[in-house]
Amino acid sequence: MSLKSIVKFAAAGALAVCWASASMAQSVEEFYRGKTIDLIIGYTPGGGYDQYGRLVSRFLGQHIPGKPQIIPRNMPGAASFLAANYIYNVAPKDGTVLGMVAQSVPLSQAMGEPALKLDSSKFPQIGSPAMDNNVVVTWKTSNIKTVADAQKEKSIMGATGGSTSAQFPTIMNSVLGTKFEIITGYPGGNEINFAMENGEVDGRGSVNWASVKPLGWVEKKSVNVLVQIGLQREPDLPDVPLIFELAQNPEDEKLLRLLSAPTALGRPVITTPDVPADRVQALRDAFDKMVVDPAFLKAAEEEGLMVRPRSGKELQTIVDEIISAPPEVMSRLATFMVTK
Repeated sequence: MSLKSIVKFAAAGALAVCWASASMAQSVEEFYRGKTIDLIIGYTPGGGYDQYGRLVSRFLGQHIPGKPQIIPRNMPGAASFLAANYIYNVAPKDGTVLGMVAQSVPLSQAMGEPALKLDSSKFPQIGSPAMDNNVVVTWKTSNIKTVADAQKEKSIMGATGGSTSAQFPTIMNSVLGTKFEIITGYPGGNEINFAMENGEVDGRGSVNWASVKPLGWVEKKSVNVLVQIGLQREPDLPDVPLIFELAQNPEDEKLLRLLSAPTALGRPVITTPDVPADRVQALRDAFDKMVVDPAFLKAAEEEGLMVRPRSGKELQTIVDEIISAPPEVMSRLATFMVTK
């Protein structure tokens, strides 16, 4: 190599180092200014995750340094596992992609769900706008009004696939002796709602309580709430049992409590692995500011959406606890989980 080539090579290397240093020195505000963030929603439009995802996308950017625009993008498929895999394996790992996927993803991944190619513990948790129980419901025309009825008579439940909408009734059949027949393949909760209203199915295997209330079903007494899945009863449902309260022995109670743990994640907002720590913290701080923003709260109220937030740090702890659950309980629960 000639002296002239060596000089050029050294100069190019020095310039690359300068560029890298400048990039590393870039502030969060400088990075996000003029940027667009994609918020990937793992379900079809119209359902609960979509409602909360679009609400967050309207307000979160206003609290992020640099005020980037946030665009909601639906990526339905495999009970949001398609979106989760995309966020983990494909999306840029720089803080320009957020996601809202099923709260069941960490538990499903920990039990070896083959459709999930990820490690949930590496998703930086940003926050959740609402934490509420899941409920199993039947339509008002169904003969199934209670869990006791479901133990005596068959009924058809709609589900999206290997998500809680299929898992809950499956586990209730195995542990509590119910007789649900589960029809999977619906792309999202909105489609199951239509099927239930039209008499195609008797009920829905899982729906967040916060998503039920805006539909007007409660006031019209359109649904029967059979059981709630969570660690505490909803204030609106003081007489509806928690699923683990129906356990017949300590082993079943442990299993049903683990099943209930993901509800504490609510509607989790995540970002991609390996995002720089200062950007993760900025996103978390922005989320915490957003959920107390009067404009955000007013918009949620107008849309009938409950706001009961949890911070990213709290969600990270919950995910770690789910993944580190006792192997014997996890193994038993895995035998009941639906993976279709």
